[in-house]
Amino acid sequence: HKDIGFHTVGDIGYVGSCGRHLTWQRNLNSIPLGTRFLPANADPVNPKVPLADVFLTPIRGYNSVGFNEAAGSSNYHSLQVTANRRFAQNVEFGLAWTWSKVLDFNDGDFGAVNTVAPLRAWNYGLADFDRTQVVKVNWLWHLPTWKSAFAPVRAVVNSWQLSGIATFSSGAPTGVGYTQVTPVDLSGTPSISPRILVAGDPVLPSGERTFDRAFRTDVFRLPAVGTLGTMSKTLLRMPGTNNFDVALFKNVPIRDRFHVQIRSEFYNAFNHAQFSSFDATARFDSNGNQVNSRFGQYTAARDPRILQLAVRLQF
Repeated sequence: HKDIGFHTVGDIGYVGSCGRHLTWQRNLNSIPLGTRFLPANADPVNPKVPLADVFLTPIRGYNSVGFNEAAGSSNYHSLQVTANRRFAQNVEFGLAWTWSKVLDFNDGDFGAVNTVAPLRAWNYGLADFDRTQVVKVNWLWHLPTWKSAFAPVRAVVNSWQLSGIATFSSGAPTGVGYTQVTPVDLSGTPSISPRILVAGDPVLPSGERTFDRAFRTDVFRLPAVGTLGTMSKTLLRMPGTNNFDVALFKNVPIRDRFHVQIRSEFYNAFNHAQFSSFDATARFDSNGNQVNSRFGQYTAARDPRILQLAVRLQF
């Protein structure tokens, strides 16, 4: 906590937390990887297909057997910086920057974890609500007054205020999924599906991204039969936020404590095209070729500029 001049006070600090004995749910009746591929589990009537799954579970005759336990963990680490200017010379502002990372097994109470794969490698990773960088800036500016102007001019040009909030944030972490044109059992169990195989860095530098190519699509492969692919639960980040909300308003005194406020509010004031998601599902044919033409394309955007006008009576 330090006064850094210009009527501004700054703070910098580390904030962290650890969670232990968090609740999750695991299936006690999961079928191990490759079980359907074993000759001993072939259907005697038709040896080309395996027995029904109900005959392959460890606890025969039952499907899933959910077991709730307090065995999960999480951790959060962050650098947090703030700067606040007290109202002086008609200006005040605040700035907050957080650089952080949060890891967990699941994001809610009794979320499912998969024990067919190695527990930590498959389930532990970035939380859905992790945002590496978050910057918030807010300001209020009483616009200069023209005291020497004629009364009608003063009534028009004086008593204006400009305020706003600027938000810059990393996007949410996400995985990359896939489908098959001709379905093939890759895991030998209904209890888990392999994750997509990654053969290189899928992240594109920001300057190389286009509407049709938000990330490198050529690094993804169909996993081999009997494998789990690349086990990380997140591989990319959805688009981040770059947004300005601005308000311009004028206070018109009426009498004593009564005055009218005329407001104009601009959400996404600069009308930035802010994409919010992309197609992150590959589709592989029988030869392992990726055939989804929209793979890697942006698919949605946040709201364009929205203008709101209002008149408010204050007393």
